[in-house]
Amino acid sequence: MIETNRLILRNFSADDTEGCFISWGQDISTGKYIPFFPMKSIEEMASFVNAMADNKDAWVICLKDGTPVGYAAVDIPYPQLKTGEIGYLIGESFQRKGYGIEAVSAVLKEYLVNRGMYLMEAKCNEDNKASQMLLEKIGFIKEARLRDRRTDMISGERKALLIYSITKNELQE
Repeated sequence: MIETNRLILRNFSADDTEGCFISWGQDISTGKYIPFFPMKSIEEMASFVNAMADNKDAWVICLKDGTPVGYAAVDIPYPQLKTGEIGYLIGESFQRKGYGIEAVSAVLKEYLVNRGMYLMEAKCNEDNKASQMLLEKIGFIKEARLRDRRTDMISGERKALLIYSITKNELQE
């Protein structure tokens, strides 16, 4: 478990299905940037939550009252390189409140400082200005723009993918 001033980040459990579905699983705008969203049914959300519950590096982001506001997940394909990739989602009704910055910063501290990783990468659609601003506020540096690597799941339009990264030393500065 990771705790911040306003949030608790903990591993998923099957009990999170309904809360996640209600709080952010049906957000239409999410589908613009993340495949498989919005969820069409509680069964789809259950499948997602169960997969996340099997991943010790997936965190449901909750307010202190237990309301799920989103999630963050870290992928570490090559632990020997001490690098990983973070992905995150904050539900529409919880955006613009600083929860994303608070949660992503806490996950970065957990992995880069407490777990001794060296670098964390994040990717986002070039049209996702809110995600770009979040990453840049935290200290991520934009490293690349890969053309036509993402598809807007609503319009079907191809978009560029932006790649950001931050090192342990940059996080601590």
